[in-house]
Amino acid sequence: MKWTRLGVTGAAALALAVTAAGCSATPAGPGGSGSDSLTVNMGFSGNTIPRNFNPFSLKASQGTFGFQYEPLFAFNTLQGGKFVPWLATKYAWSDGGKKITIDLDKRANWSDGTKLTAKDVVFALEYVTKQDLPVEWKFEYEKAKATDDHTVEITFDTPGYARLRSIGSIRPVPEKVWKGKNGKTFTNPEPVASGPYTLKRYAAQQLTFEARDDYWKQKVPVKTLKAPVVASSSEIGKLLSGEVEWSGGAVPDVKKSYVDKDPKNHHAWYPTYGGTYMFFNHKKAPFKDVHVRKGISLAVNRSELADVGNPGMFEPLNLTGLDAKTQGKWIDAKYQDAAQPKPELAAAGAEFAKAGYKKKDGKLVGKDGKQLSFKILEVTEFADAIQRDKVLAQQLKQAGIKVEVEPMASAQLDTARQEAKFDVLVGGAVFYNTPYNFYKDMLHSENGGIWTNYGHYKSAKADGILKEMERAGDDATIKKLSAKLEKLMIDEVPAAPLITNGASTQYNSKNWTGWPDEKNPYAIPAPWAGPTDMVQTILSLRPVKAG
Repeated sequence: MKWTRLGVTGAAALALAVTAAGCSATPAGPGGSGSDSLTVNMGFSGNTIPRNFNPFSLKASQGTFGFQYEPLFAFNTLQGGKFVPWLATKYAWSDGGKKITIDLDKRANWSDGTKLTAKDVVFALEYVTKQDLPVEWKFEYEKAKATDDHTVEITFDTPGYARLRSIGSIRPVPEKVWKGKNGKTFTNPEPVASGPYTLKRYAAQQLTFEARDDYWKQKVPVKTLKAPVVASSSEIGKLLSGEVEWSGGAVPDVKKSYVDKDPKNHHAWYPTYGGTYMFFNHKKAPFKDVHVRKGISLAVNRSELADVGNPGMFEPLNLTGLDAKTQGKWIDAKYQDAAQPKPELAAAGAEFAKAGYKKKDGKLVGKDGKQLSFKILEVTEFADAIQRDKVLAQQLKQAGIKVEVEPMASAQLDTARQEAKFDVLVGGAVFYNTPYNFYKDMLHSENGGIWTNYGHYKSAKADGILKEMERAGDDATIKKLSAKLEKLMIDEVPAAPLITNGASTQYNSKNWTGWPDEKNPYAIPAPWAGPTDMVQTILSLRPVKAG
């Protein structure tokens, strides 16, 4: 089963969004929920849970973030990048974007009862920089200082607007615990953090968290959180029995297999946090030809792709690459309806003709008489993605193109992508608080083979627009510049947007209510979502019956 995980920031968000974690084989025994507890499937990889709660480690266990370590602030992707205050209540730019002043919430404290101060924030920032730790929120800055217990100032040598998302994701740690520790090796087995939960009990197959009585932000409604290892094969059974009440697995045909079994209490909501794209190798013919890329894109049946595996949970993606529903505020008016749900084979044929191809005996052949053929590489373990790619191959067959899906090991595919040794890849990209990082990941020349510029696309025009965007500090300017990149996406098709990506989430409202949903999208609901999303969800729950 393919899990999709979402970090809140930058590269990690992207990496997690396109990475499938393995599903473990042995479920933990205890489960079920009483009036003050809830069992969540957080999607642990493997059969055991490492006791690693180091917030600077790439191997940190789920539950390290959000439930324990918290960020300064975040942005709600589902609401077009709406500011979400957390440890910080507000921020302000000055000096033309070369200085940001951050006000901390004066109530914030650590789980040992001491106050969280501006010095802790500066310590974490400098700690990460000095030890070159692999956190996704690391960024370049000139100087950081605490001007008082609750105010942090960070200065830059150039406007730092584009770093805002990373700044918000700073996760402070108490200096008294971390000073002198090696951030690359310390596993932090007994975390002291600012979040609503402390680690009550560690077991190799289940973490148990206990709500803090002195949590600084509010009273914590769910007193005990149980997070067992859950095998993908047993996930749906545990959801149906109510043993697991909150999960984030990609349950096949979730409406039929889960929601319809108890429509009153069983819910599945897969809100869009990113999209799936077809990436062409721009270093290789015939994909260098824009008319070939356009023709292939026009031949795709996106409605059919959206219904592969989980009917009704996904939708065709706007051709700008942005999702019209959640990213609509950034999309230029003339592209608001730029969708192509069904194949347009006549238009595709016209584009192919411009590239020298014509239909002959059902095959699309070039001037050399050879059929247009290519491979789509896919990760062997991603069964659902392989199935989607095979459907895509069948669709392109209607246009006369021969497409072969070639599964391979993840590491092998990564190398092929980085070295541009492939024809076409299908992968995911995530949205942020503004379109800047989304487009930079996908279109900037220096990102060839990394982030989501899988196709090694190079464009001086795109680079120039992105450079302007990096220095833009207001929404109007960002939107104006985004419109230029949206036009480029449609005119040049550097990658073909396919369908929305959804944060797969299943939850049970029998015992707990207050879950985010389409009418009240206050957070991405998946238990693997970003720290503020997952903790907002758990803090917003209310027992159906008191006591």
